[in-house]
Amino acid sequence: MHYKYLHRSSFIKDGLWLLAINGLLFAIFAHYDVLELIVDVVEKYEHLELDELLPLGVTLTFSLLVFVYRRLQELGHVTQAFEELAKQDPLTHALNRRAGQALLNRFINNAEQYGQGFSVVQLNLDNFKRINDAYGPSIGDDILINLVKIIQQYIEQDSQLIHWHSDNFLLILPSKVAAPYEFANSLKETIAQQLFTTDTITCSMGLSTWRKGMPLQYLLHQVEDALLDAKAAGKNTVKIA
Repeated sequence: MHYKYLHRSSFIKDGLWLLAINGLLFAIFAHYDVLELIVDVVEKYEHLELDELLPLGVTLTFSLLVFVYRRLQELGHVTQAFEELAKQDPLTHALNRRAGQALLNRFINNAEQYGQGFSVVQLNLDNFKRINDAYGPSIGDDILINLVKIIQQYIEQDSQLIHWHSDNFLLILPSKVAAPYEFANSLKETIAQQLFTTDTITCSMGLSTWRKGMPLQYLLHQVEDALLDAKAAGKNTVKIA
């Protein structure tokens, strides 16, 4: 069962309420000797076979527990599926901006706590508006989809790709990527070789490495400034903040 989809505070509150109610009922049952009363009624009306209701109550209780457990399992699977959809960009199926911001905060928290540094690359296609205008938005969509496929095939599993907005993407590189600048340059060349229609499509990249105490917004400003420097330098290049 997907316990992470249960709201912990409400789960504990409901559990305490059920415990209190059942404790009260136990006290009432003990005070009035309810079991003895049931036995007396069963013996008095033995011809009605009321004694068969006791094992039936046990089996019904067990069946109800199994039913509730199965429904909770299904609810967990459905919730997980919706959560995954909520994290994805509907066009490219990369992580969307909201999921990306949460992921970046997690990387920063891990970096602050465990010293696990990382780098961020902001990637932007060169002259994408001209391509969109020349070939139409459906071709533009296909280019973005293929771009994501190329990047996901190139990066390692620990790296994360985020569709930030339009034709802007963020790439989070963990500390195990020892040479992020060389990695970004190699990825840039791969994109130029594999992503094309009738024109060769290039991209520009800005790179920034997180440093201790650096807040997320400052890191994002740094990588965006580096991307602007790459555009100003003639595009199809990588610049470091």
